[in-house]
Amino acid sequence: MYNWIKSWFKKRDVASWRTAVAAVRREYTGLPLTEETAGEDPFALFERWFSEAAAQSLFDANVFVLSTSQNAQPHSRVVLLKGYDEGGFVFYTNYESDKGREIAQNPKVAMNFSWPESFRQLRIEGEAVKITAEESDAYFNSRPAESNMSAVVSPQSRVVKSRKELEDALGKLKDSLSEKPLRRPEEWGGYRIVPNRYEFWQGRTGRLHDRIVFVKDDAEVIGWQKMRLAP
Repeated sequence: MYNWIKSWFKKRDVASWRTAVAAVRREYTGLPLTEETAGEDPFALFERWFSEAAAQSLFDANVFVLSTSQNAQPHSRVVLLKGYDEGGFVFYTNYESDKGREIAQNPKVAMNFSWPESFRQLRIEGEAVKITAEESDAYFNSRPAESNMSAVVSPQSRVVKSRKELEDALGKLKDSLSEKPLRRPEEWGGYRIVPNRYEFWQGRTGRLHDRIVFVKDDAEVIGWQKMRLAP
């Protein structure tokens, strides 16, 4: 799908990209997203879109951009969705990382999925809350040993002197594992993002895209308010 873009850029030198990038354009030919096809349950629509993305995506469909804020400054990074249900969307991290400390200050966060193969984008806003220690333990124990060892030795988001410092710490940990089992660090675990807003974006021809938003202003209110937004 992207071969024409790659070949287009190969014909130009690096310096010309600064101006040439404005000419990169392709038509978005997604299927219509109507009020009827969107339904009344945003989670059901998410599940449908996610399953279709998982079947079509060239890369991991569970990749999303997580945005947090601190002192009115937004910060974004790519993370992986590792669980979901009607109650929210789960990801894992170090609680003392930048995003963990930012969530502690302001739990209101935003998610952004991009599924270019189907010309779709999904924005979700809500509040991040820590999941239980039992849930974090279960996930930690399901991960590859190398991933868990990296989680243990990494002071995530902190300045380190060199990569060697991390590799040395990893080596010491591996040497000690024969004496005791690896356990989840208390500072590492999961968050569940409880949504109060979904925005489904479907790319259409001529840039006249479809945008359907579901909003729940009050957590005690049953049901969602559905609206169409101009593209």
